Amino acid sequence: MTRYLLDTNHLSAYLARHAVLEPRIDGAAAAGIRIGICLPVLCEYEAGILKGTRRNRNLAKLAQARQVFKFWPSDSKTARVFGDLATDLRSIGRSLAPFDHLIAAIARQHGLTLLTADGDFQAIPGLRVENWLV
Repeated sequence: MTRYLLDTNHLSAYLARHAVLEPRIDGAAAAGIRIGICLPVLCEYEAGILKGTRRNRNLAKLAQARQVFKFWPSDSKTARVFGDLATDLRSIGRSLAPFDHLIAAIARQHGLTLLTADGDFQAIPGLRVENWLV
C-alpha cells in the first residue's frame, strides 16, 4: 500500500481546507492509507505562520492535524540517505534547497510518495512524487 509524505505546500493547502485536496486526503486516511508529515515540513510551516496574522488559529489547525497524520521520523539513517541523494543530484547537475533535500531524503528512507506541488522534486531519481492540488 502506498504511504505518503506531505510537503509543506500540501500541508498548508490541507489546513486551509483546499477544495480538492482536503476531501482526497481525508478519504485516503479513512481508507487506511498512511499519510504523514516530517520535521522539516513542520519547521517550514511554523516559520511561515509566524509571519502571518492568523498565527494562533493556524497553530491550532496544525495541532489538530498532528493528531491525524503520522509523523515520519528522521535519524542517523536519514543522514546516510541525505548523503546518497546529494551524490545522485550532483551526478545529474542538480541541487535542492536544504529543507527540500531533507524532505526528499525522509521520503526515500521510508519508501514514501511525496505529495508536493514543487517541480524540483521531479528530477530526483527514484523518488515517487504526486501533486494532489490539481
